[in-house]
Amino acid sequence: MLGRICARLSATMRQLADTRAEKVGCTRFFRNDSVTVEEIVQTAAARTAQAAAGRDVLLIEDTSEVNYQSKVARKRKLGRVGNGTDAGLFVHPVLAVDAGDGSVLGLAGALVWRRTKAKQADYQSQPIETKESYRWIAAPKTAQAVMAAASRVTVIADREADIYELFARLPAEGADMLVRATHDRALADKGRLFAEIAARDEAGRLDFEMPARPGRPARHVTLAVRFAPVTLAQPRRGASSQDPESVALHLVEVREIDPPSTKEAVLWRLLTTHAIASFADAAHMVDLYRRRWSIEQLFRTLKSQGIDLEESLLADGDALERLAAASLVAATKVMQLVQGRDEAGHNLQAARVFDPAEIAFLRALIPTLEGKTAKQKNSHPPDTLAWAAWCIARLGGWTGYSTERPPGPITFVHGLKQFHAMARGFAIATNQKSKKDVCAR
Repeated sequence: MLGRICARLSATMRQLADTRAEKVGCTRFFRNDSVTVEEIVQTAAARTAQAAAGRDVLLIEDTSEVNYQSKVARKRKLGRVGNGTDAGLFVHPVLAVDAGDGSVLGLAGALVWRRTKAKQADYQSQPIETKESYRWIAAPKTAQAVMAAASRVTVIADREADIYELFARLPAEGADMLVRATHDRALADKGRLFAEIAARDEAGRLDFEMPARPGRPARHVTLAVRFAPVTLAQPRRGASSQDPESVALHLVEVREIDPPSTKEAVLWRLLTTHAIASFADAAHMVDLYRRRWSIEQLFRTLKSQGIDLEESLLADGDALERLAAASLVAATKVMQLVQGRDEAGHNLQAARVFDPAEIAFLRALIPTLEGKTAKQKNSHPPDTLAWAAWCIARLGGWTGYSTERPPGPITFVHGLKQFHAMARGFAIATNQKSKKDVCAR
């Protein structure tokens, strides 16, 4: 079933199944209590662990909601999503990414759940283990254990993960952290976090292109960089005796210089366990944080612009959780192609994403997609992920010219659907030819 979802990149039963019997079988699979989210995720994570061995790995975590309000009359046993009224569930994947070249190694972990209870009045004073926000600790902790063979692990998260317990506990498990700060926290010396960094001299400036996002076009930015060692004081509210009274970290701030008047200025304050002793160290942290964009693309692929998880007609909440876990694995496959499309994919084998029969078909198919000139040839090393990604991108509508914008997740979704449809026909034709040859003999 997971193979079918990965092949057809859809979460709707009518596209996953070819016959009514298959559709019934698909539905029964996801409704089967013997199938669990944990098992689906663990199987994917075990494959990722093999790819991560010996590497400097980023574990990028984030949360996204899956909204089924438009189909609420046909659903049962769902929770409420972020607005407190719509029906749906949440996914919290941990994506393993190579820190050096940005290639996606695979899914390292994931949590899927439904919010069925409202926050209590004393929510802030409750132990972190009883809160939904504990996912920011639980998910990477489990993923880190799976990535034990990696040479180094750094957990990366956005502002919602600015939780004192995360800083206090994950480093004790052997993981580094890089988290965007949102709280102006008290420091152990009685100062405040934001004032401390503001008082530091500018260490240098960075220039890069901010990628386009929904509602925000791409633009060039120039950022002033500051950094400082900081020691956070444990918050009094909800403090746990198992956590230290202070945590020593480093803070890197990047602030946009002369932003457009119509745009919100870029301002990132990044808390990390990595030692920051120079401008180069600080710039490296910014580069690592920018890798977080991979998980945003994963969510795009998971939902309306790819697998379209929110269009599933499965009714049962338990079944939808299992489908969400399987769809995360499939969406990760697309991201592996996106990040492996260029030189990053030269050191990765196509076998990480494609089985032997599919690789044989790639070898037959690629020459038919190449043009006559060198610019229209697949110049990547044969049987590498970059070589395979070139083919899938061409099937998805990319022209193959280096001057064109690099193919993104949606191009690869279209290309994979086309590829697997063609591969099925190729397999059928090959099988029929084999039968004829046997009969002739």
